[in-house]
Amino acid sequence: MWRIVAIFLLALAPAACQAQSQQSRFDCNNFFNYGTSASATLQQFNTSPETMAWNWFTCLNQPADAYGLNRVWELLKPTDQVYLPNGAVPLPYDQREPTPAAVLAQANTLGMDPRKVFHNLDSIQQVDGLVLEMGGAVPPEQQGRPVRFQLLMGSDTFNYINAQKVYNVNGQAALTSDLNFPNTAWELKTSWIWIGTNQTFMNLLQSDGYYTVQAYYLQNGVYQVGYAALSGMHVINKLTPDWVWTSFENINNSKYTVTNAIPPTPMHNTTGPTPAAVPVNTAFQTNPVYLPLAKYELIGVQHQFNQQPVLLANSQLESAFQSQSSCIACHSTAAYSKTKGYFNFALAQQGGIVYPTTALPDSAFVGYNKLDFVWSLKRAQWQR
Repeated sequence: MWRIVAIFLLALAPAACQAQSQQSRFDCNNFFNYGTSASATLQQFNTSPETMAWNWFTCLNQPADAYGLNRVWELLKPTDQVYLPNGAVPLPYDQREPTPAAVLAQANTLGMDPRKVFHNLDSIQQVDGLVLEMGGAVPPEQQGRPVRFQLLMGSDTFNYINAQKVYNVNGQAALTSDLNFPNTAWELKTSWIWIGTNQTFMNLLQSDGYYTVQAYYLQNGVYQVGYAALSGMHVINKLTPDWVWTSFENINNSKYTVTNAIPPTPMHNTTGPTPAAVPVNTAFQTNPVYLPLAKYELIGVQHQFNQQPVLLANSQLESAFQSQSSCIACHSTAAYSKTKGYFNFALAQQGGIVYPTTALPDSAFVGYNKLDFVWSLKRAQWQR
């Protein structure tokens, strides 16, 4: 199945010669596990990080089963299946906690497909604790409701967390050295416009190129079950020593999400697409092969300190701090101390809270064990 993608990539009209040569060589068959081809993959990445970002995004969005009902990324392990209540030991990667019976009962009455994944959109808070609200063209009953989030991880990310026993805070407190994930580690952070059961709203979003899924969340002890539309995605992997962040979002997000200013205003991305991303976006978006993904655009790629772009923000995932968003700088502060808890990367300066956009000195982390850029570990709970 994945080799078909390589043939499609050959047919792509590239934005530049370097993009064309890279696309013709990329093969989705083994993109999660670089193995002995890591150096070749890194060489392709360095030739055009933006083209490689689109290659990864394309591979992640290929069908994952014979029915074509789920995409590859949907079968990654969500964090609610890793950081369990009471810090319990998670099930193996390929085994899942059962979907709650109350969710399945509602799904059955709604005529949902039990073969498709039910995504637990279990978070509404961004890094700064604020929420991004729905607005604009959304139905009246959806006005002001929060954009929701879900984090997922690849098998080697999960297996490393399991082996190090850091799926609970007890294991993190027992660390005696820094974590060091393998170069086959992957994480995704996704953002979602909640649809619920409004078929007209879902049709509108689908016409604007949004990918929609079956989803649920728990609110005040009651499960809300319906549909949701993918508005943004961070794709994170450890191809280089300092990890790689690539960020995508739907070009129509400003129609459906608003800032929490008064009055609310459409939420636009302010840091991208970067100049390097623009021609690559055009190359992929205008090719018929990629029509299902044509309304998503690459915002940019960040993978080294002090290298452009210094700032990189997704309007859905970092709406409230676009002017300070540096994926690599913020994630480089992922650290835990058994006496101080998690490192606080919100720096009190200039009469308010700012976030680091460059690497902090090692002296800031005395007494901490570094978590190797993986802030999702903060979702771990104590095992009492």
